[in-house]
Amino acid sequence: METLNQLYIKMKRALFAVVLVVSASQIWAQGNCLIYPNNSDERKACEYGYKAIQFEQGSRESQLMFDTAIALNPNYAWAYFEKSVSYLKRGLLQEGILLLNKAVELDPLSHLNYRAYWYFQHQSFEQCKDDIERFYEMEGNYLQYTPGGGLDMRILLGLTYYELGETEKGIRAVEKALSLYKSEDYVGPYDYEILGALYYSNGEYLKAKETLLKSIAGNQGLANTNYFLALTYKAIGETNEAISQLETAKAKFDGKYGAHSACNFCMRVSQRMVEEELEVLQQ
Repeated sequence: METLNQLYIKMKRALFAVVLVVSASQIWAQGNCLIYPNNSDERKACEYGYKAIQFEQGSRESQLMFDTAIALNPNYAWAYFEKSVSYLKRGLLQEGILLLNKAVELDPLSHLNYRAYWYFQHQSFEQCKDDIERFYEMEGNYLQYTPGGGLDMRILLGLTYYELGETEKGIRAVEKALSLYKSEDYVGPYDYEILGALYYSNGEYLKAKETLLKSIAGNQGLANTNYFLALTYKAIGETNEAISQLETAKAKFDGKYGAHSACNFCMRVSQRMVEEELEVLQQ
């Protein structure tokens, strides 16, 4: 039988998933073709866009449909974006980024954050920062998540500041994002892990400890959290607690407690890092 805490976590994740779906529908939808005049090139282009997504993404049929849509309506930002994604996924970066840049030029509110995420994944942190900051300075900006969901783009901005050596600014960005949520139910699965790791990196160990424990309470599958909590315990002289957290992290990497992490944009921790730290503390 599930405990009340397990049921609470399930309900919380279900609510978070609803938020992601609503947000995603705002980001990726190409809109209603009926808003364009009948038989207009814009209407025809939009209809070709809908036909394109009936095929596998990046397939010849899909790309040709998007080419036709763009030929009919050269200002069709969504078609440029969709074409860019398939190029970027296949590693054709030059072709993909040119198409993505065009989508951003035509409709920055819809496509800036995807480009920012792409920049982050390719460690172009200055460009990532510029895009996210620009988005949140624009009129009409809204709650945005990384592609596939999981992380508020404002928290990704905090990580970006950290990667640029501005840890204090990163902390403030994440704190501000969390303060804007209506309740704790809106906190994502990686939010406290990231904030706690940033506190640790900034030498704010008591805040790090408190925040990382909150992360574990809400999502027990992340080895990253245990690793940073271990470093925090080590920093405040609680060696036995540090060893215990490292052993838990190692067990997660070994697969004894399920997935160790699904966060592909967080402050990365490897099994080797955990084992090396554990070896040092056990000497």
